[in-house]
Parts: sequence; structure tokens; C-alpha cells
Amino acid sequence: IVAQPSGEMNISVVWCLLVLAFVIKTLFSLTAHYFKLEEGGERSLCITFAFFFFVKAMAILIVTENYLEFGLETGFANFSDSALQFLVHQGLDSQGPISKLTFKLILALLCSMIGAFLTFPGLRLAQMHLDALNLTTAKFTQTLLHINFLSPLIMVLLWVKPITKDYIMNPTLGKESVPL
Repeated sequence: IVAQPSGEMNISVVWCLLVLAFVIKTLFSLTAHYFKLEEGGERSLCITFAFFFFVKAMAILIVTENYLEFGLETGFANFSDSALQFLVHQGLDSQGPISKLTFKLILALLCSMIGAFLTFPGLRLAQMHLDALNLTTAKFTQTLLHINFLSPLIMVLLWVKPITKDYIMNPTLGKESVPL
């Protein structure tokens, strides 16, 4: 026995963080390439979309947990309690690691940065979708292309609590409500 079970670390978290780091690095290098171009149209589009996604993220963070099920309130409370216990254990007197407003502001800035990074890949995906629709004439293939294009929107709608809790968890099928 090399290590006790309590001393083991979940390596999947490390892999997830590595994947996120490489994805953000690639998106950052792609966006940096757009900023180096002389024309500047891409630069202004990225900045405009960054402000748009910042405003959108702030609006979403204002919505209460009754409508959007992100779990930010409980996650922030658990993080603050754990960090406060850690700081007290270290002998430091603190009110907590960070305020909720600062946490939401940092989260909104992170979302706006990721939104700015995903501007051009999203535009390229939309252009590829239009090209694929123009190249095919079969209705079944066009339907599959539309489903493929809209599937991320369907996944995002699963975060909306009334849709998830009412229509997916307890759908009314006739007179009975059976969870799917």
C-alpha cells in the first residue's frame, strides 16, 4: 500500500483543469491573432462581443435561483465557509475570502472573456451551417443539420429551472405525471 485512501486525490479534476487550460490557451492565441491584423474589423467585433457578453452575464447573474439552476448561491456559501474555516485555522482574522458581488463580477468578466474568445468560432460555425444547408437538397439531411445546429441551445435550456423541473422531471402525460 503506497498511500492511504484518505490521502488519495481525484485525478479527474486535474485532467478537467488541463483541458480547460489548453482550450482557453488555444482560444486566446486565436483571438490574439485577430488583434494583430492591420484591418481591425475583427478587433472591434471581439471588443463589442466582450461588452455584450459582460452585460448578458451580469443580467443572468441577477436572476434568482428560482429560475436558473446554476447552484452559485450554495456553491459560494460552501466556498466562503470552507475558506473562512481555513483562514481561522491558519490564525488569520478575516471576514471571508471575497464578497458575493466581487465573486459575481469576476464571474461576469470571465464569461465576457470566454464569449469574446468564442465570437469567431461561433461565426465560422454559423457560416459552415449555411454552406452545408446550401449544398444539400435532401429535407432529411437539412433537418439533421438544423438539429445539430440547435442542440447546444437545447442543452442550455436545461439550466432553466421551470423547464427542467416542470416539463422534464414531472411531465403531465394524460392525467398522470411520470418523471422521464
